Amino acid sequence: MMFRFKVAPLNRKEVRIQMTKTMEQRAINDSNFKVEKRSEDDDFNTLSGYAIVFDQPSENLGGFIEYVDRSALDNVDMSNVQLLYNHNMDNILARADSSTLSLSVDDRGLFFNAQIPKTTLGNDVAENVRNGNLKGCSFGFTIDDDDWSDLDEDTATRHITQIGDLFELSITPMPAYKETSVSNRSLSEFESKKNKKEDSNLNNELELLRMETELYDKRRTSKTN
Repeated sequence: MMFRFKVAPLNRKEVRIQMTKTMEQRAINDSNFKVEKRSEDDDFNTLSGYAIVFDQPSENLGGFIEYVDRSALDNVDMSNVQLLYNHNMDNILARADSSTLSLSVDDRGLFFNAQIPKTTLGNDVAENVRNGNLKGCSFGFTIDDDDWSDLDEDTATRHITQIGDLFELSITPMPAYKETSVSNRSLSEFESKKNKKEDSNLNNELELLRMETELYDKRRTSKTN
């Protein structure tokens, strides 16, 4: 029987889970953007697409793959969500509390419909969506609940089961998951859970060794008597 022991002690700062919520950012590359220009008299273009797609795997986020569950947006307040360009608060394209951004959840994910102003930024975004330069959408959020599995595998799996707050959506030229921000809380939680899993496995192995040793001692004593 082989046993694996960690020589270096755990760094408590690395495995500590922060209790405060931290805003994270993720992006998708499957938004299916669509731009409509309804009439020459309109002062806006209509941009629509998916900001969040359910049950789709992320890139490897540092040892784990992430999914957003279909129930993750249940009861989430989206009345103050803003649509930005590339996460820049100076580049606001639309916002829910001004009725220029509408959001709806369906079986596929979070769908948005935005009235993009015919400003320099708005026109540039609309044109870049039309010609395919902008294809993805990112979202900024906090997490209330998640579920981890496959912690003993090379790559673990994380399911976001409940989003806490949804702050913003962003049209981004870098839509891949790996280009977005994974908060320290998520990585610390992953490391903590993985370490606990490894410690549990080690304890099980040690308990099995103790039982085998005890049984061996009993048998040796019995033969001696």
